Amino acid sequence: MAFITETKLRSTVDLPIALPDTTLKQSDYLVVATVKLGAAQRLTLTSLALQMLDSTVDPSLVDPTNLIVPNLGLAYVVLRQDYASGVPGQIGALDYIYLTGLGIVNRSLIPVVLIAPANYSILVANNMQPSTTSAIPTSTSIDFKLIVTGQFRLELTVA
Repeated sequence: MAFITETKLRSTVDLPIALPDTTLKQSDYLVVATVKLGAAQRLTLTSLALQMLDSTVDPSLVDPTNLIVPNLGLAYVVLRQDYASGVPGQIGALDYIYLTGLGIVNRSLIPVVLIAPANYSILVANNMQPSTTSAIPTSTSIDFKLIVTGQFRLELTVA
C-alpha cells in the first residue's frame, strides 16, 4: 500500500481549471488556464470536461462547411504546449475533447503526464464560421454558452 508522506503532500499542488458559463462568439477562443512547468517538476492533467448550455442556433442545422477544424465538432478544449497564437485546434494539440451538440463531454480517465519544462495551456474554442452553403444565414452568428472544468496536479519536486 502506498502512503502519502508529509514531504510529498507539501510538494503537490492541485490546480483548478475553471471557466464559468461564458458565451463564446463564432470563431473565438479563450485561454482558460496556463501552468509553467520547470525542471524536475511533473504536471498531470487529471480531469477535463466541456459543457454546452445554450446555442444561438439549432446545432442540427450546422453544416460541415461551418466547421473551422473539420474533426473537432462545434466547440472544443485543447491542451497545448508553449501556445502563442493561431487556431488552437490545428496541429500541435497534446490532448483534446469536443462537443457535437448540447450537453457535456469528459476526457478519458487516463491522465496526461507532462515532464518537459514548458508553458502548458488549456484553451476553449468555438469552432464555427459562416458558410454560404449552410442552412444558417451568414448574417447569423453561431454562438455557444460553454463551461470548462478540470484539474491539473503539479508535483514541485520529482525524484
